[in-house]
Amino acid sequence: MKSRFYAYQVLFIGMLSLSLNNKADAQSVDETTFSKVNLYADVGAHFGYQASINFERQIYSGKKLTWYARGGLGASGVIMTTGGPGGLAAITMLTGKKNKHFEINAGTFVGKDIELDKMYVLPLIDFGYRYQKPEGGLIFKAKVGFLGLGIGLGYAF
Repeated sequence: MKSRFYAYQVLFIGMLSLSLNNKADAQSVDETTFSKVNLYADVGAHFGYQASINFERQIYSGKKLTWYARGGLGASGVIMTTGGPGGLAAITMLTGKKNKHFEINAGTFVGKDIELDKMYVLPLIDFGYRYQKPEGGLIFKAKVGFLGLGIGLGYAF
């Protein structure tokens, strides 16, 4: 029961942080304006599995780094142990200001195990490549992380 309460708190705090409008955008020292909102779907598998639809909101844009708060809904799990539907809250860091980026994602997936009917929490840690133009448009992602290899496709506004 305590872990369920903790899981709901983590999910609530993550979603709340996405809804807040951060004024750090005004501190940008770069002339390039990066997209403020990204929507994408991604999937991954190996030691675990993950499929989600994600929403990212820019929280900081500096000279060399751009940070996004990320929330999403989907399914995740570790193969042969636990898994099911849930939500995620994470932070994304992009390097560079052109089209090609190194990215790091770190966060938490909170889900409900289908077979055991109980809540579970998985760490999300991904490293990867992202193609995304600063002004917006197509997003393509390739990643490796805690749950394995994955790809993603979406749109930046």
